[in-house]
Amino acid sequence: MTSGKALKELDSACTWGCKRNSQGNVQFWKGYKLHLDVTDLGIPVTAVVTGANVHDSQVAIPMEKLTQRNITHLYSLMDAGYDAAEIFDYISATGRVALIDRNKRRNDTRPPIDPASRARFRIRSTVERSNAHLKDWLLPDKSMVRGHEKVTFCLMSGVVCLAAIKILQHMILPEHEHADAA
Repeated sequence: MTSGKALKELDSACTWGCKRNSQGNVQFWKGYKLHLDVTDLGIPVTAVVTGANVHDSQVAIPMEKLTQRNITHLYSLMDAGYDAAEIFDYISATGRVALIDRNKRRNDTRPPIDPASRARFRIRSTVERSNAHLKDWLLPDKSMVRGHEKVTFCLMSGVVCLAAIKILQHMILPEHEHADAA
């Protein structure tokens, strides 16, 4: 199945979602969810908007396919929400290294993650910073529009702004600073 067909099958309606936060409490919200794939510099590569009830793991393989078409990458770093054999197998079959944090709820018989992979996995904090940057600075606190298309437009506008900021921050401004120093 193509990534486009797989994404179209996901729920895109305004729905209820829930998530267990870092304190162990369950949070509920109604609306949509932005799934984001970024580079190690925090530049957004793939973004998908679904209903809030869509689990991250349902979007992982279609997003991997979209990202694979856009850029060449060697590693796929994901949090424990993506710890599924299907995702790991898909990434491995494409010749990339899957660095997926272990889900703590499972009885895990797999060997521990080696120190080199653990060091690479620390880069994943870039995704958290990108999400925080979007939420804190580029997206409204509340969406005052209705419908998947309008919400997607608002969210993608923020994603485009984030991409522009990160490209300026990491690619354009350092060149100017280097030229000014010379």
